[in-house]
Amino acid sequence: MKKKYVLLLSTLLSVSLLLMSACSNTGNNADHKAPLANESTDNINKTGMPIANEPVHLKGLVAKYELVKDWNEHKGLKDYEEKSNVIIDWDSVPQNTFEERRNLLFASNDLPDFVMRAMLSPQLITSYAAAGQIIPLDDLIDAGYAPNLSALMEANDGIRKSITSADGHIYSLPNISEADGRIASSWINKEWLDKLGLEMPTTMDDFYEVLKAFKEQDPNGNGIADELPISGYKENNSSGNEFFRSFYGSWGFGGNSGIIAPYMDVDDEGKVRYIATDDTFKDMLTFFNKLWAEGLIDKEIFSQDMNQEVAKIDEERVGYVAKGNNNLWMGDNRSHYVQNPIFKAIDGDVYWTGVSPKVRDLGSFVITSKNPNPAATLRWADYFLSEEGTALARLGIQDVTYTIDGDGFYKLKDEFSNNPNGLTVDEALAEYTIFQGGNIPQRVTQNVDQSAAVLPEMIANKDVIRPFLVPDEKLMIPNFTEEENIQLSTYATDIEAFTDEQIVKFITGARPIGEWETFVETLGKMKLDKYLAIYQAAYDRWNQQ
Repeated sequence: MKKKYVLLLSTLLSVSLLLMSACSNTGNNADHKAPLANESTDNINKTGMPIANEPVHLKGLVAKYELVKDWNEHKGLKDYEEKSNVIIDWDSVPQNTFEERRNLLFASNDLPDFVMRAMLSPQLITSYAAAGQIIPLDDLIDAGYAPNLSALMEANDGIRKSITSADGHIYSLPNISEADGRIASSWINKEWLDKLGLEMPTTMDDFYEVLKAFKEQDPNGNGIADELPISGYKENNSSGNEFFRSFYGSWGFGGNSGIIAPYMDVDDEGKVRYIATDDTFKDMLTFFNKLWAEGLIDKEIFSQDMNQEVAKIDEERVGYVAKGNNNLWMGDNRSHYVQNPIFKAIDGDVYWTGVSPKVRDLGSFVITSKNPNPAATLRWADYFLSEEGTALARLGIQDVTYTIDGDGFYKLKDEFSNNPNGLTVDEALAEYTIFQGGNIPQRVTQNVDQSAAVLPEMIANKDVIRPFLVPDEKLMIPNFTEEENIQLSTYATDIEAFTDEQIVKFITGARPIGEWETFVETLGKMKLDKYLAIYQAAYDRWNQQ
């Protein structure tokens, strides 16, 4: 019976794949200008408000974050509805059950007009596009129904490249961040430097000498050798070696594309490389193994959580830590820490690789093939890529929840930033904003961002490393074909997990550096060449766009 069930399941899956292939062929053979062909756009304005002269009614599916009110009763969205004349009947699904609901609707082809907070992976976007279930947005964009996205792409071609799928079409709208929140920081104890009469280090050799002084010269003044020159903490489901990755740019890695995948960048000849097999990477491991052997790295760095790390900072025991885009998480002693400059380890160019691409949450919004009004729908969503629309998403309604000062900065009213009833900011804004939980189209600028990363002192800290940031237009977001996604699933997890594990062993001395060649040979046997070839194809497509 079990064999029959497996055979039946296999047959059903095969039929499903054939049907999807048929849908895919239908979608691919159709003229991708079809979205405009079936809609009368006389009612739709390409700029300004209202979007529609006569009301347009749409059905939207959304993953509702738990703090946000039902999107059908949401005050911020009701305000937008009045401005836009686009009226949406929301299937507002709790986030914890959304994926199941979304997958069921696509499997049955019982589709809404569009999906917001869709949380679609690039793989799912590729699959749904191939099946003809989501439509390409290119012609709608070119026809002027996404004025904000068009302006952003005109100013930065890297945005267009990042949101273009492997088949050459744009299917979804992203989250675009231009604020400092996307720049990671590291923090050195300036109070200790001053107390010991030390200059701010600018090279890795200088940094080594500073770490030794932190360990040996009792900068916290308690008479006990309890200082931890380098410390940090392990995030959930990570290897704990994030502090090590923060130094990639000091050895010259990531300058041509950023770090496009764990342990992967592009060399000066345009070839994708696995940096963990590079001899310079070996030098980097050798340096950190020396730090470990000399007791300059916290022995709990690969295992402790953030609370344990903060406790050590509160005890004035930590000299350096690489975490976060601000230092507010560091507790009462955070004022002792400043952003360090990049420590140069090589003769050539160095970079600060701790910066995320402007483009993120690529699958946050898609329009389905069932939508009778795609132009109106795209204009509705594109509004959130304006500063005004992003303010609605993140701050609510002007003069109700926020004001704009004379310098153009948006500021929450006191009853929301310091709620008298003890509500958090997210809780107080829950019926006015939709940004909570992320995954929405938005354009986050310094003016609109309310995070700690854009506090004046944090912006000043970032100025130290800003000249060394990899240019935005070089920060690559790979896009893969369906076949490439299938192949990646067979290589990536094992290769990356093995590398994570071995790097920790090399740093801690559990595996001697003398076994480097064996480590590289083992990666080769794990089909590293095929893994790299997939990324090379994606990189080549990126450059050809």
